[in-house]
Amino acid sequence: MYLRIFCGVLCGAAGLVLAGCGGSAGPPATNSRTLIYSRGTDADTLDPLDTSLGETVAVLVNLYDTLVTYDDRTLDLVPSLAESWEMGDEGRTWTFRLRPGVLFHDGTTLDAEAVVFNFRRLLEDDFPHGYGAQRPYLPNFEMIESVEAVGPLEVRFRLKAPSAVFLNNLAMFPASIVSPSAVRTHQEALGVNPAGTGPFRLDAWERDQRIVLRAFDDHWRGRPQLDRVIFIPVAENSIRAQQLVRGEAHITDNLPPAELDALEGQSGLVIQEQQGLNVGYLTMQMERPPLDHLKVRLAIWHAIDKQRLIDVAYSGHGQTSVSLVPPAMWGHAEGLQDRQYDPQRSRELLAEVAAERNLTLPLRMNLFFMEQPRPYMQQPRQIAVFLRDALQQVGIEVKLVPNDYRQHFQRLSAGEHDLGLAGWTTDNVDPDNFLFSLLDKSNINDHGGNNLSRYASEEVHQLLLEAQRETDRGRREQLYRQAQQRIFDDAPIVPLVHTDVRIAQRAEVQGYYLHPSSLVRLRQASIGSGTR
Repeated sequence: MYLRIFCGVLCGAAGLVLAGCGGSAGPPATNSRTLIYSRGTDADTLDPLDTSLGETVAVLVNLYDTLVTYDDRTLDLVPSLAESWEMGDEGRTWTFRLRPGVLFHDGTTLDAEAVVFNFRRLLEDDFPHGYGAQRPYLPNFEMIESVEAVGPLEVRFRLKAPSAVFLNNLAMFPASIVSPSAVRTHQEALGVNPAGTGPFRLDAWERDQRIVLRAFDDHWRGRPQLDRVIFIPVAENSIRAQQLVRGEAHITDNLPPAELDALEGQSGLVIQEQQGLNVGYLTMQMERPPLDHLKVRLAIWHAIDKQRLIDVAYSGHGQTSVSLVPPAMWGHAEGLQDRQYDPQRSRELLAEVAAERNLTLPLRMNLFFMEQPRPYMQQPRQIAVFLRDALQQVGIEVKLVPNDYRQHFQRLSAGEHDLGLAGWTTDNVDPDNFLFSLLDKSNINDHGGNNLSRYASEEVHQLLLEAQRETDRGRREQLYRQAQQRIFDDAPIVPLVHTDVRIAQRAEVQGYYLHPSSLVRLRQASIGSGTR
């Protein structure tokens, strides 16, 4: 099925000739200026306010620009739509000077009022042009008190208090600048009619078959090297690997480590690898008894052999996790000791809870998992089966509930699960992005909230707010260590794994580098005839 769809896409793309569509296999034509990116699943929307899914972000960062962004090869913040900025009033005001002459894909021009429009749309519940966007990242921007145009190309933000994360958050995809004209014209249909200022514009979207982007000739940085980028959703890992080998795709991501190990060293292929700023974890819905009992959550933690899980589901390519914050990121709680794998202790804890609450063992719970691969979980079904078997051994009967990834996170946000597989890749290279986004009480809601465990610690909330306001790096690290210790003690989630990010690509792909943030930025990519 997937190969049939894929060949139809390729053979129909203008200017693209691939040997794999008619029968015989071979590498992509070297004069092609269309890049095929094969990944596990499709996007859900192209409205940057309405998503938190990685497959969507991979498309968004090529359609839109933000006021500030990351350097092409590092995590340093650099100008983007704002060519300069200055801070005033001891960190409470930030003034941005916009780049002149920037065009949106619909031909309208970027100005200060367009920026104000976008942030009002993000921040205001009753803004008339919100059109139902879920805004899962709203809490990350609630430090903004007001935003105003103080000149045709000058925007001033006033914050409720100084913020150490404000500038980093402006580089996140929810802060993408969308054409106000497109929002007003398409309203609820903006998600399939995007108009940004990015290097590519939307050409076509056939749901669950392909997203076609074409070069934006008038991009302020200059036209991209490629004419087109086609994102193809292919759920089966083995098929994506075969596509790459046969030359039916140029890049593929989220392959299991065993598949990547098999591809490494093959002629004509390149494996790129970066230390991952991510986490895969098990969320426990604390509003659903008996998961409201600490001993039950601790029993689940003790029942999981994390290293064995990594050996089985990641072929050893991963690091056991004790906190959401990756060890490679500043603010990670050094010295925080993980709980031991101890199934006997799990049984003891469950027996104590059963006696306290007059419960009958085994306990029965559901475990939600996504059917498509994620950067932090390339084989989610295999992980779910591993956890089911581990919990069954200690007295918890688990029913597996598979979901399409789009429904999966919606259902987790709504709190329908007992247990759920989830994960996160950094948006802004700050511990706040993991701890505040995933475990602060302000991120609990039924419509896209990222606090999937519904963990509502007031102590952690105050620590995270103080860390946001604190500008001294050393003091912030202390606050994050305290927050991580408190979260560890309360055990609302079981952190499982931090993975390296690895992608496979054809050697003829030039100028595409796996970014430390894992953002898929294709502006400088091209397709040549050389190898490397």
